[in-house]
Amino acid sequence: MKRTFAPGWTQVINTADPKQERADLLCYINDTHKAVYGFRPRWDREWADNVPMADLRKEADNLEQSVIAEEAAQRAREVRRQAEMAKHHLAVSRAKKPISGTYKPFANLKELLV
Repeated sequence: MKRTFAPGWTQVINTADPKQERADLLCYINDTHKAVYGFRPRWDREWADNVPMADLRKEADNLEQSVIAEEAAQRAREVRRQAEMAKHHLAVSRAKKPISGTYKPFANLKELLV
């Protein structure tokens, strides 16, 4: 089973061996929690050894959904930023007055002053 760790990154969870699956899920939760919230979760060894697998899977699902939602929000922000840049570029290009290509120094003085 593959889980999304960050945009473009996945982590493989080995579901064949229960011990390996627990270790993979704990590693995934630890790393993804750091990526999403900026800090690693705090747990002790006793909790990590005794927490039910269903809870670990549920937490991994929640974190994966958070990663996917943040990626979608980041894409939406980038689309808005690009649209604003295009709008600004169009406004600037429309605001510029065309200047004639003649080399006479005062030929277009009236255009420049008006």
